[in-house]
Amino acid sequence: MFESYLSELVTFEWSAQIARAIMSRTDFLSASSQMALWRPSMKIYCAVLLFASAVSCVAQSSAPAPIKLDHIDVTLVDSAVSPCDNFYQHACGKLNAANPIPADQVSWGAGTKLAMWNRQVLREILEKNEEANSSRTPNEQKIGDMFETCKEQESSGANDLKAIQPLLAKINGMNDKREIAGVLAAIHSSFGQAWTGDDNQTNVAMFGYGPTPDYNDVSRVVAGVDQGGLGMPGRDFYLGSDAGMKAIRDKYVALIATLLKMDGMNEADATHSASTVLRIETAMAQAQMDNITRRDPNKTNNRFTQAQLKELVPAFDWATYLKGIGAPTVALYEVSAPDYFRALNKLLVNEDLATWKLYLRWQLLKAAAPSLGNEWRTANFEFFRTLTGAKVQPPAWRRCAVAVDQYLGEALGQVYVAQVFPPESKARAQKMVDDIETAMGHDIDNVSWMQADTKRQAHLKLAAVLDKIGYPDKWIDYGSLTITRDSYAANVERATAFELKRQLNLTGKPLDRALWLMTPPTVNAYEDPQTNTINFPAGILQPLFFDSSQDDVINYGAEGAIVGHELTHGFDDQGRKFDEKGNLRDWWTAEDAKEYDQRGACIAKEYTGSVPGVAGVQQNGKLTQGEDTADNGGIHLALAALTADLQQRGKTMSDTDSNGLTNMQRFFLAYANTWCTQVRPEALRTQILTNPHSVPELRVNNVVSNMPEFHKAFSCKAGQPMVHAEQCRVW
Repeated sequence: MFESYLSELVTFEWSAQIARAIMSRTDFLSASSQMALWRPSMKIYCAVLLFASAVSCVAQSSAPAPIKLDHIDVTLVDSAVSPCDNFYQHACGKLNAANPIPADQVSWGAGTKLAMWNRQVLREILEKNEEANSSRTPNEQKIGDMFETCKEQESSGANDLKAIQPLLAKINGMNDKREIAGVLAAIHSSFGQAWTGDDNQTNVAMFGYGPTPDYNDVSRVVAGVDQGGLGMPGRDFYLGSDAGMKAIRDKYVALIATLLKMDGMNEADATHSASTVLRIETAMAQAQMDNITRRDPNKTNNRFTQAQLKELVPAFDWATYLKGIGAPTVALYEVSAPDYFRALNKLLVNEDLATWKLYLRWQLLKAAAPSLGNEWRTANFEFFRTLTGAKVQPPAWRRCAVAVDQYLGEALGQVYVAQVFPPESKARAQKMVDDIETAMGHDIDNVSWMQADTKRQAHLKLAAVLDKIGYPDKWIDYGSLTITRDSYAANVERATAFELKRQLNLTGKPLDRALWLMTPPTVNAYEDPQTNTINFPAGILQPLFFDSSQDDVINYGAEGAIVGHELTHGFDDQGRKFDEKGNLRDWWTAEDAKEYDQRGACIAKEYTGSVPGVAGVQQNGKLTQGEDTADNGGIHLALAALTADLQQRGKTMSDTDSNGLTNMQRFFLAYANTWCTQVRPEALRTQILTNPHSVPELRVNNVVSNMPEFHKAFSCKAGQPMVHAEQCRVW
């Protein structure tokens, strides 16, 4: 997937958790609220912009200067650095120097700037509909009133703790641990949510629950039950022994104590209680499946009946929980990490009721904090900056625009699409996708290490890929959702409950491949192997990624590589395990699987090691292997498609422009431009530990170092840094 374009994985609200911002839902311009709870197999393109949106969870009084759309200029290079020594610095050095990271951002580059531009577009739409009047459509009323109440909460300085008092009362009123299930259901159905999954866990209290396609028969949607329970981005933050991790844990404990005191606990009790919460979450972290093992769908495909699920965690009242969230009865529960649930059962048995009351109280406060007012968001920000290096909080309008996109994304998205994504853009994008899929077909034919039967199966899968470009064919109906001008917190609670109900209504039904897991304004893309779809929201089909003012050489180098990236995901080390229907099925011969694994191991080894700009932490190439495979394969497919496109028009990759640059050089420079991104060291460290995407510099340099076409284009010789002695390639 495009995956973490280091821009903003929507962690738009820390309630959805920092980990979400750091990981999987992109708020490149917002993570969509309709994202399914647990889809560990889904691959997102977003890669380096993932943190910006998380900063949007806080407020600031002064608005930033307007952002203008960038357009790729392949002549803007740092000539002091040879492309054969460091292509990323050659292509990005001047751009990065001229665009320092703003104080209210944790990263800054192509994706983040486009995300900010998109938010400005949304702001105009929202402000137009903010004033109450009878001429607004129902959707315009909802998006306008959600935006208005969000901003009003900030300007009034309101403390909306009262909004969660009924839930706090439920927690405090428990008399027996069997009541935990009902209280957890109430939290999951409101501010806590039940479905905010990422690469490490589902970022909610105790565990995640929601719809997921049956791994073995994707024609039906079953229930997914996922490990969760942590308040920090992943298990490494609890288990790491180095000084940096210990310092982060100290800050986390301080945050827990701060929110407990804001809820009325005295300082001594809050300090002691914070240590207790950390102890419980550490025990959960120790039991969680690590994020590398979690990448293997065969390890997360653990099939339980409801009776077996109850046997797995007998100390938890599943019947009360499922009834409480309104979950329909299903025949199958996909349990991602049974060992986690066995450990959770031990915790339920061994920890007393007072400890569980405390844990649930903290989880509720953390989840609701972004919706309760400025004081609560500021407290969250103090910890957030530890993970990301953020300096100041962004303005309220931006946070509120992201909030509307999260909770009412398709209502807002319809207006956004009409304004910035005309039919001719969609048609041009579709042609690019078609060309790249054709190139993938040729690539499968020309692979020397695959046998005929495996190639036949690969062609079947490729032919079945569903392209989704720009926006849904059928929009979400928000008619049953009530949004008023009375309370932002109440609007958030109702919107969360609406989305959970919408998700749960999918359970037990046939899989709908047409559903989108991102909102139209999102600056990202993704591939989902279980629906066998590649998905490109209108938000990323804008300059500088996709630019109607540029020729195909630039667009194929920028957006085309993203398209190729997503298509390759269907054939990476995870995606290749799913067949043309999306079922988890081994369609490879033993010999071809061995050949594939050897090539994948080359990629993993190449990307393992120290990371530019981050001391004391190493990237694990096994964690990033799928994304790295997609990066290397995607650019090859885009190049092949572009070459064929030019040939049809009597042109070649050797043709030069008025500046003397060949089409091949312009292609590679356009590709690099999409990754010209600066990231604060704290954010990079968090990404490396939790996110399956490599950092921007590696997504350029390691890719081109594997490509003879690049070496020829820039006259690079063996022995130079951008010419790897062992050039890795799967596709």
